[in-house]
Amino acid sequence: LGRIRAGFVVKQRPQITDRLFSVVTGDNIRELRPGERAPIEKTDEEWFDVLGEETFTILRAHGTEPPGSHEYNFNKKDGVYHCAGCNTPLFKSSDKYNSGTGWPSFFDSLPGAVVTKTDRSHFMVRTEILCASCHGHLGHVFPDGPKPTHLRHCCNGAALTFVPQAAHSVN
Repeated sequence: LGRIRAGFVVKQRPQITDRLFSVVTGDNIRELRPGERAPIEKTDEEWFDVLGEETFTILRAHGTEPPGSHEYNFNKKDGVYHCAGCNTPLFKSSDKYNSGTGWPSFFDSLPGAVVTKTDRSHFMVRTEILCASCHGHLGHVFPDGPKPTHLRHCCNGAALTFVPQAAHSVN
């Protein structure tokens, strides 16, 4: 699993591929196709007017909030987390867990709600998760989560809205 370079073992991280996600989560997550357009499209000005500065920076400019700074990291209520941009249901609260990272984390998403793409920013390679409806940046997915998926959808709280169970029904 590693190479020896100048007396040190350099560990190779496994590549995350669409095939891996398909095996682990079925149809719940897929890779964004090149040139694929979002079903919901707006100009940057329209998004800014709807979202405000903080949420726009995260959802549309791929920003990140400081760890532990959002109330959803600590939310334990039953309900569904939606995209803050387009209100698409994304994650059930029953799939949320405390990952210790400081961001709301989920081991699964609702079927078809999330798409991925390779993120090569900040001198690293990660798998970005986006809302399948508006392609808003939610966060990143990592292969270090709990069973049954072993995935950690690590999300920015500002990219989400929460709808309590009483007001929402999910199968």
